[in-house]
Amino acid sequence: MPYGKYFEELEAGQRFRHWPGRTIHEYDDTLLSLLSMNQHPVHHDEHFARETQHGRRLVAGPTVISIVIGMTQADVGGRALETLRYSDIRHDGPVFHGDTIYAESAIVEKRELPDGRGAVRVATNARNQRGEIVLTMEREIVIDRRTS
Repeated sequence: MPYGKYFEELEAGQRFRHWPGRTIHEYDDTLLSLLSMNQHPVHHDEHFARETQHGRRLVAGPTVISIVIGMTQADVGGRALETLRYSDIRHDGPVFHGDTIYAESAIVEKRELPDGRGAVRVATNARNQRGEIVLTMEREIVIDRRTS
């Protein structure tokens, strides 16, 4: 059974604080990096990463994006039928193994598509446990209608 809001239940300006937060473990990052064939040593090589500006391994950006999108599902995307686009993705700060991410979203726009389906544009930001923004992004998704 899908969860999340139907198209009719979403309005421009609506805001959501997604709960719970999610602690990103080394396993999460390693698994997604291997699945996506991301072999950059800043994610896998502690010795290499110690010599970088952050002094330790970073969580790969796509891992953060994936987890944050997943965090929004219960409120916004759980009834999505299709993702039309991702845009304005910014990694505003580093994410490290052991960081806990919290996400918030706002419905920026709600519109009818030419084929009669409904789409919403969602702006999401994620903060770490210190309240620092680490990711901002927008996406446009087609949301199931209650009447369909």
